[in-house]
Amino acid sequence: MKDNYLYQSSNIQLNHLPNQVIQHQQQGYSEQIQPSNFSHNHDQDFTWRIFHVFGHLYMWEEFVCLYILTLDHDLEPNATEVESEMESIKNFIRHFSIGLDTEITDTSHWINIVDRYWNSRTRFDKIECAAVREIIIDRLNTHYFSSYKLNEYLKKMTNFQIKTLRKIFLTRLCGYSHFAGYLNKFHNNLSNKTLYQQNDTESMETKSEYYEEILYEGTKSKHEAEAKWENQNHNYLEKTNEKLLEQVNNLQKDKLELLSKLKDSEVQLEESENKIGILETEINLLKERKKFNNVRLDEMTDIEWRDDNENNSTQLTKDIEKLNRTLNKITEVKRNVKEINKEAVAELFSSFGCNTNIEDKQMKLVLNAALQQLMIKFILASTKNYFECTNISQFQNISVDNLEAAILFKTEELIKLTTRFEDTHSAAIGDNSRTLPTILRRQNYAELGNRGFTLNHPFIKQLAKDLISEMNKYRILDSEEKNKKFEKEIVKIIIQIIRIFHFRFKTQEPVPLVRFYKGGDNIDPLFMEGIWEGHYEDYEVEICSFPAVVVRSEERAYIRAQVMVRPKNGI
Repeated sequence: MKDNYLYQSSNIQLNHLPNQVIQHQQQGYSEQIQPSNFSHNHDQDFTWRIFHVFGHLYMWEEFVCLYILTLDHDLEPNATEVESEMESIKNFIRHFSIGLDTEITDTSHWINIVDRYWNSRTRFDKIECAAVREIIIDRLNTHYFSSYKLNEYLKKMTNFQIKTLRKIFLTRLCGYSHFAGYLNKFHNNLSNKTLYQQNDTESMETKSEYYEEILYEGTKSKHEAEAKWENQNHNYLEKTNEKLLEQVNNLQKDKLELLSKLKDSEVQLEESENKIGILETEINLLKERKKFNNVRLDEMTDIEWRDDNENNSTQLTKDIEKLNRTLNKITEVKRNVKEINKEAVAELFSSFGCNTNIEDKQMKLVLNAALQQLMIKFILASTKNYFECTNISQFQNISVDNLEAAILFKTEELIKLTTRFEDTHSAAIGDNSRTLPTILRRQNYAELGNRGFTLNHPFIKQLAKDLISEMNKYRILDSEEKNKKFEKEIVKIIIQIIRIFHFRFKTQEPVPLVRFYKGGDNIDPLFMEGIWEGHYEDYEVEICSFPAVVVRSEERAYIRAQVMVRPKNGI
């Protein structure tokens, strides 16, 4: 009866253990052991060497300690499974005394150790857990066993290997318990026979004790021999390890010396490259200044810009067209966007007079155009507000960041004064003086259009942040890399738009007008460019992506408005 009770109370059946391990691997373990996980160099295969570490241990309490040390390295154990295993261990310990029909020393102590460890683990009591661990290590540490080596191997093992190792220790304890039950059964049978053969029984017991003593002495001799071999092998490994460490230290010193020399060389190279860069920048600035001064001398007396000047109407038109192409790329939403805010886009379409629905096939094309118009208007409105709100009342104390605003303010003020001067003194000073306001306007705005606002100007950086935030209301780019690229390119585009629309247009005579067309406006082929079939009178504007830049008095366009069209109602 005691033997049957033993197996009912434990969760491990010795006869079926291999099948349980296989089933456990198939059902619960996420780690799979593949042939590639095992090195061909067996000296480096710690999964086998770990058995050598605890191979000399044979006492039942030592396997209790090994189980707890192994569980200690499972950082996220299955609580239900562990609690079941803990109960099995305590039952095994109790059955040692029951099976042997005697009270074994320290059984209560080790049952208490098992409870203390799991309770401290589940309650996150680090102090108690450390105390239990110290008791376990103190019990295990002998001249033929090192808990340090065991811990080092366990740190490298997978969760599957750790769980399997726990099962091995449980199996050992189960075997001891089973053997105790077997002895109990054997003693019971022996006791029954004693009623009839007492003398034979006493002889058998004497022989049993004799054999057990022989077995114990033989096992002890075996362990002593293995321990001696282990010590000899350990000494050899230590000497070999010392030699290897010395070689590694020498190589490390050589490496540090080479790295130091390399670092010094890199610093010297970087300093030289910086000096070269500074000199090249200074040379380019001097060349640019010389070229500009030579051209300015000629242009001061000439109303029309020379062909090689960037403010020549032909060159200005090319720059406007280039800006339009750049905007087409940066606002494209077909490939670069992972999310579109449909509600915000619908409101944007409505504000521009678009009839396009958010579910229409051409929605992304219309959104591309709408974002271009939004970007240009946002930049121009922000720039206008910046110039109007900048305080330049004290001319002597104007900061470097406000120079553009100060020049623009003083230029407009001087143009008004010279215009008034011409109006009141035209008869006395002759016709040539009437070009003075035009020359002042063209030259000053040419300077601003050429060099106004740098990449790191505070207004430009803040405007870039505000514009990025505004664009993100309608679409989200599909990667962080594209976001960074957009942030880098948008600064250049802001400067181009400000220089062309706010400054370079005023270098022209007459100054051209800028116009965005609204949804529903009639088609004007003279000032609009788009795609339509048949008569343009049958169509009207759906969305205008880029404005028309025109001179109305001459019915001339630097660039025609870029529009998408829709049929008029009823057509």
